[in-house]
Amino acid sequence: MKNKTYKIWAVLLACLPLLFSCEDAVELATPNVASPVLVVVDGGAFPSDSEVTVTAKFMELDKTGILDNTVGIDSIPVSDLEVTVFINQTEEVSTVVTDGGGEAGLSVSWAALGLEVPGSGDQVRLEFAGTHDNIAFRKYHTVRVE
Repeated sequence: MKNKTYKIWAVLLACLPLLFSCEDAVELATPNVASPVLVVVDGGAFPSDSEVTVTAKFMELDKTGILDNTVGIDSIPVSDLEVTVFINQTEEVSTVVTDGGGEAGLSVSWAALGLEVPGSGDQVRLEFAGTHDNIAFRKYHTVRVE
C-alpha cells in the first residue's frame, strides 16, 4: 500500500509542472507581416575566378482578381525600388535600384563578399533588404563557389 501511494504522489508531482508551464501568448516577439513584394533571385553557383552576378526581380502581387479564375493574381514589376545587399546581416555590399521591369543586377567579386581566396563549395548568404509601401522586407539568397 505504501509503495502504491509513493507512485501516485510521484506521478502527481511529475504532472504538476505541466499545469503551470503554459502561458497564453498575447503578442508575438516579432510581428508576422507579409512581405510587400515577391522577390525572385537568379544565380547561385559561380567559378572562383569570376564575378558573382546575381539578378533579382521584385514584383508586387495584385490580388484583386483572386476569386475570378479568368483573372487570378497579377504580378506587377516594382520600378525604382532601392534595395541594399548585405552579408553577415550588417555588412553592406552594395545598393541597387530596380529598372522599369522590376529587375536589379548585382555584380561583385568574391573578395567583396568576404572570400579572399574562394574555394570550391564555399558559400555566402546575400540579404536583399528594402522598403515598399512603408513595409520593410528582406530576402535571403545563397551563392556558392563551383
